[in-house]
Amino acid sequence: MILNLLMNFINMKKILQQLIFLIVVIFIGSCGGSSSRVPIVDLIPVKTGKDYQYINCDGKIIINPQFSAATVFRDGLALVKTNGDEPMWGYIDKDGKYAIAPNYKQATVFSDNLAWVVTENGAPTAINNRGEIKITLQNAESVKLFHEGLAAFSVIDSAGTSWGFVDATGKVVINPQFSSTGNFSNGKCAVENAEGQWGYIDNTGRIIINYQFDKTKEFRNGKAVVYSGDKAGVIDEAGKYIINPQFDEMLPDGNNFVIEQGKNFGWCDSDGKIIINPQFAQAFPFNGNDLAAVLSGSNWGFIDKEGKFVINPQFTWAFPFNGPVALVMSGLELGFIDRQGKYVINPQYDGVSADFISHVINARAEYESVKTDFFNLASIVNRINLNNPEGISIGSPLSDVLTRLRIDEDKFSKYSSEHTLVSNQKINNDASVSFEVRARAYTEIPDGWYSKKVFNPNAVIEGFSYTIRLSGKGYGKDEEVVSAIEGALAGYTRIGDLEDENDRTYANNKQEVRIVNYRSQISIVVKSIEDESVQIESYAN
Repeated sequence: MILNLLMNFINMKKILQQLIFLIVVIFIGSCGGSSSRVPIVDLIPVKTGKDYQYINCDGKIIINPQFSAATVFRDGLALVKTNGDEPMWGYIDKDGKYAIAPNYKQATVFSDNLAWVVTENGAPTAINNRGEIKITLQNAESVKLFHEGLAAFSVIDSAGTSWGFVDATGKVVINPQFSSTGNFSNGKCAVENAEGQWGYIDNTGRIIINYQFDKTKEFRNGKAVVYSGDKAGVIDEAGKYIINPQFDEMLPDGNNFVIEQGKNFGWCDSDGKIIINPQFAQAFPFNGNDLAAVLSGSNWGFIDKEGKFVINPQFTWAFPFNGPVALVMSGLELGFIDRQGKYVINPQYDGVSADFISHVINARAEYESVKTDFFNLASIVNRINLNNPEGISIGSPLSDVLTRLRIDEDKFSKYSSEHTLVSNQKINNDASVSFEVRARAYTEIPDGWYSKKVFNPNAVIEGFSYTIRLSGKGYGKDEEVVSAIEGALAGYTRIGDLEDENDRTYANNKQEVRIVNYRSQISIVVKSIEDESVQIESYAN
């Protein structure tokens, strides 16, 4: 996304100084790491006017301008987006012909010979390079690229969002259990627990480096950059520090690391010894090349591995070398130079693919994940727990609620018996939920001439309600949601007015459930059947 912003900036030719901020974000936000040498791109997607075309390293047009978005080629195919009022994604070969027709609302690049695609109202589907469907994850909310045979996917249920992994056959090999994940590299993957701490798992899901880091990057060459507080260091495969956290930022660069220290960038070796003093306002990795792009003052140039300028600072922007050429910006136009700093392709392009930039910086892709377009009724029903909502139940004391939901008494109102504990929490792309309990949370006690309200942890929950709000693809599908919730009410009998389809009440021998449907908002109100004095009203306003 950051690279899209950068490219939008280049294309719209806004204030150049904004790029300084964006490049810092790219450096900091890069969750991966560069390999010792980034694969060379032989067909480069550049933009003249509003359309992307592909050129070779001599500047010859190989594929004519025709795409609204384009990526570099991976596994022999490039992801491209059509023009028009309803642009769609497809894949072309190096002749510019569609190998897989543009029929997708969302798509990723290829990795491990598979790509994820999403059709209209469809779930994430993995296809091979012939466009054949290999996997469909009907209940997944999001999926990421395959790396080392495994792809991360997320699901949303009553516990929130959790991530797991599937293999290339679609088999779930690591159950969803993590708050967030990276990608597999060197047989390991960074994962985050519910407390916001990161560790690493192997390809069976076993924790091999305990949760202890505030941020992590992928393993490269048996090492990984990790963060403790606001400082970066490096660990080995056993999780032991080989460079103690001491730098503001670190990015792998072969066996060395680009470092940030005191708002300046330089390089250190694998032992943490500084080999190029931090002196540059910004720097990109060498990525196996002899030259690296750095920002000195207000211009970019290229240094050698001793930190000496070989190509003097003179460019508005400069990026890592891609084989024999490097992308640079002069004024407001993009061109390519050779290793002597001479133009081999004069500045003439209005833009370059964000995916190309991401690739030459750190061998990443711009399009690495998709989200479902499927209106997922199951995720909504699974989020609603009428017997043990949010891990609590009617009759539980508020002290249990504080512990279970990790909240404090300030979440409870002093002036009302209705308390919203979850507010508009996302279920999926098209639905959110709020959760409210009913309890007399505060008690008045004498305080001199007056009285004061004191929180009562022993007050019991008298009832609760969920409010589901539909958006996007959910508009107009409230009846489908209500029917699905009704289908989950095993053992309940409908009571009361059987003719009112917008206000339906069900009961079993323990509790009463009232479902009120008002346009794209659905309220589900629950009270104990034994306590007829409890009056909980629906708030479908």
